[in-house]
Amino acid sequence: MQPRITIGLSSGWTFRVDAGDIGENEGWQASGLPDGRAVAVPHTWNVEEGLEDYRGAAWYAYEFEAEGAWRSKRVRIQFEAVYRDAKVWLNGQLIGGHAGSGYTSFTLDLTAALSFAHTNRLVVRADNRPSEQALPFARSFDWADDGGLIRGVQLIVSGRHAIDFAKIDALPAFTGEPGSPAGMTADGILGGSLYFDRVEAGARPEVSLAVRYDGELLAEERYAVEMQPGARSAKLRELRLDGIKLWHFDRPHLYSLEIAVYDSGGASDRIEVMLGFREIVTEGSRLLLNREPVRLIGVEWMPGSNPEVGMAETAADLIQRLRQMKEANCVITRFHWQQDAQLLDWCDSNGLLVQEEIPHWQQPAAPDDAHLPLALQHAQEMIDRHYNHPSVFAWGMGNELDGQDPHTFAYMGKLKQAFRRLDASRLVNYVSNTVHLDPAGDATGEGDVVMWNDYIGTWHGDLNRQSVIEQITAAYPDKPLAVAEFGLCEPAFPGGDPRRAKILSDNMAEYKRHPEIAIAIYFSLNDYRTQMGEEGEGRLRKRVHGSTDLYGNPKPSLSLLTELASPIQLAEAARYEANQVKVKLTVRDDLPSHAVRGYRFTASVGEGGGATSEAALPIPDTLPGESVELIFEAAPGATRIPIRIVRPNGFVALAQEIAID
Repeated sequence: MQPRITIGLSSGWTFRVDAGDIGENEGWQASGLPDGRAVAVPHTWNVEEGLEDYRGAAWYAYEFEAEGAWRSKRVRIQFEAVYRDAKVWLNGQLIGGHAGSGYTSFTLDLTAALSFAHTNRLVVRADNRPSEQALPFARSFDWADDGGLIRGVQLIVSGRHAIDFAKIDALPAFTGEPGSPAGMTADGILGGSLYFDRVEAGARPEVSLAVRYDGELLAEERYAVEMQPGARSAKLRELRLDGIKLWHFDRPHLYSLEIAVYDSGGASDRIEVMLGFREIVTEGSRLLLNREPVRLIGVEWMPGSNPEVGMAETAADLIQRLRQMKEANCVITRFHWQQDAQLLDWCDSNGLLVQEEIPHWQQPAAPDDAHLPLALQHAQEMIDRHYNHPSVFAWGMGNELDGQDPHTFAYMGKLKQAFRRLDASRLVNYVSNTVHLDPAGDATGEGDVVMWNDYIGTWHGDLNRQSVIEQITAAYPDKPLAVAEFGLCEPAFPGGDPRRAKILSDNMAEYKRHPEIAIAIYFSLNDYRTQMGEEGEGRLRKRVHGSTDLYGNPKPSLSLLTELASPIQLAEAARYEANQVKVKLTVRDDLPSHAVRGYRFTASVGEGGGATSEAALPIPDTLPGESVELIFEAAPGATRIPIRIVRPNGFVALAQEIAID
């Protein structure tokens, strides 16, 4: 038997609503669900007819047989997310619960209640009623509050020494010269800690580590770890790798770390962690990725917005929207609440930087020490589970509280210290919609990056954007500025997609002029479902804020975003001699701004009989502000030629048709 077996529980569930809160009194936790109906997980009731506006309790049940080989094993159940408060029973015995956070993963031990004599009945009660003992707080949040088993559920079968999670540091040790067109060179240092779900008293388990890149074994080691009395974690020895490939949004190189733990009977548990070596820091007003100054454009996407599935999105649903972001040349984003691990896996593999946030949204407006324990629960559950994702460049402490209130200022200072204790390697930020009022007195100053939601011209009234930016950057000369949101929210403000496109164009033109602005994130990719939406009813209640509709169908402004966010532009195209064509490409040196490495140029050149062939040329490594000329052969008489510029990871940075005489 394998050291770890993971069994996904997607089909086979039954479900029913408990509008009268009678389930526990009637013993559903033991007897199962009367009149339950079959559903697949992930599942939410808030996209179903008649339940769109239901907020309350509902129940799920699942039956399974325990295999004989599990008798000497640990059997756990992992919920990727239950929105929001959950209680879990196995065979009528309360196993545990999870409350106050509906977007973070949790694991419960089923071993003691497991039956090998009869069918096991797993029962879950979920409740999505607004709560002031949860984040998001009460009904103050601008997204859907879909209840249920909204993400995947799985059984985990392992040995006596069971791994809960690992927090692995993948640190580059730079050996090259910064700013070199050939790119930075670095060795890699792996370290960190292994956290056990349970270790028997007095045990001194052995662990083995095996590092691979593209299937090739690079390093391995096995040794006994030291466990302090009562501790659940053990520090791992450092491993050093020579000449590693750095993780970058254009070149998202990933390494595999296999961790196994052993007891007297052999391998007891095993996990695989995917890692990327990269460094993201600030230096004055600059943001540095692997020692290179970068200025980045992104877009925010509001998950859970397709009315067919809501927050119960599958991997295919998630990937469809994430790919749309990358196809729009956006390399950075933020999420107002914690996300599914499989979403972050895609961002790791495809190169999308993420600021993941705890769902502090507008309320409580001026939090104090009484609110810290709940925020820390959210932070710990988020960071423990998502620590290893190289795509996560920053943690967010909240969005749009009263940043001018001294209580918020002090609170964010304390919360940042707590985030730092959980993860000393990443940036920690607070996103403000008030910093333009009094920049020096705003809580966003407690973050590593000043993050501002810019709604001048709509929510913020008619202010002079240039003057406001200059005031903010003057107040924080040693920190980069990130425009964390900008866009048009309908129906609160009229104008439709033409006005949205003008805001996008005009704001970007201003942001480009301020080198202190290291990040600009457009809001948003999509119109989105939200429990406070001004348009639509039920599962169609929404805010019209996006460059796509709820289903991902593009509006014209999406093409404009794609054009503005491209790091490379076609400067000239002309016939060179005979059938040869010369193109001149220029790498932007404003926003975005980063080196172009490993890109390639393709042109569809015509041939006789209507067939086409493709000319393909590598683009030399080029720094911001530099240009490069390429020459290719076109078919005789060709006057219009489609061209594409493709990033190293396959996404198209530029696609257009050139006209030649």
